[in-house]
Amino acid sequence: MLVSEVPAFKEYWYPVAYSADITDKPRAVRLLGDNYVVWRGADGSLGCAVDECPHRAARLSQGWLENGEIVCPYHGWAFNTAGACTRIPQQDDDMPIPPRARTLNILVAERYGLVWICAGMPRADIPDLPEAEDPSFTLLHELMEVWTTSAPRVIDNALDLAHVAWTHRNTIGDTSASQFLSFEINREGHKLTSRVSYKARLTEALKANTGLTGEGFTVRWTNNELVQPFVYKDVMEYENGLRHVLFKTATPVDDTHTLFCQFIARNDDPDEKKQAGIIALDRQIQSEDRELLNNIRPEFPLDTRTEMHTRSDRMTVEYRKILAELARENSSVTPDADWARPFMTRPKPEKV
Repeated sequence: MLVSEVPAFKEYWYPVAYSADITDKPRAVRLLGDNYVVWRGADGSLGCAVDECPHRAARLSQGWLENGEIVCPYHGWAFNTAGACTRIPQQDDDMPIPPRARTLNILVAERYGLVWICAGMPRADIPDLPEAEDPSFTLLHELMEVWTTSAPRVIDNALDLAHVAWTHRNTIGDTSASQFLSFEINREGHKLTSRVSYKARLTEALKANTGLTGEGFTVRWTNNELVQPFVYKDVMEYENGLRHVLFKTATPVDDTHTLFCQFIARNDDPDEKKQAGIIALDRQIQSEDRELLNNIRPEFPLDTRTEMHTRSDRMTVEYRKILAELARENSSVTPDADWARPFMTRPKPEKV
């Protein structure tokens, strides 16, 4: 499957920039292979449109802002955030501006310090991430960068906890503790959750970031959630009461590139020094994922017979089934969805 083959993906919201970065000039963004432009009006509101002037198709993102209106660099036409043309320099002042002279706008909104856009009719709201707005948690934005891989590969990697012991062996993983202590999954519609426990090596970095003490291992509980097809949440629980809430979004730039965004929420009120250590470690962990994913072919197989699966892959097998259902809605993609059923029984959680 390629993301451009699935019309349903246009019906979700995706972050494309930090709110703080949309200020006094237009910003080009790309979603599902299409080019858009985002800009901020004089009243602080946002506009987002297809990145083409309706006059001669020039890229509006190459223009500039005047009093919150975007100016086309080709002939100087100006447009407000609603898309209406407010100026045509080549036209006499007493001539009305044609109603058709407007940009092709799409939905845009702000939440969690991010700019989100939706290119279709939304089937869901911007994801509800309670901890990101809870005053008892500290919200930290960690990174936003383009990865050379597809959005499904990014979320598949997030759902795949079995890779932690190996891919992250130089940071938080330990190859001698690669099996889960307990593993419970559940699916309701397109929402997928799991609760997993496993041993985490007590490195100096982990102790500094969590406040844990001692030597050897601690038991980490992770509560994973597929919030939307390309939005992931993980609530990590530690024995000292710390809750480290991880949010990952994978905006499909096109079939081979993804705008990866990660932000976290913590309930331990970390000071600036601790925040810097948390962010540094998380960035190092994500660089390990990025290096690996950038070298995997971006096509994402929905036929579950294409790749091998084990019991620890139950979350990612179910993820393929969810994407397969979306792919079948309005496209010619016809993936198999039944072969992996034996792997998807929901076991009772095991005691640690």
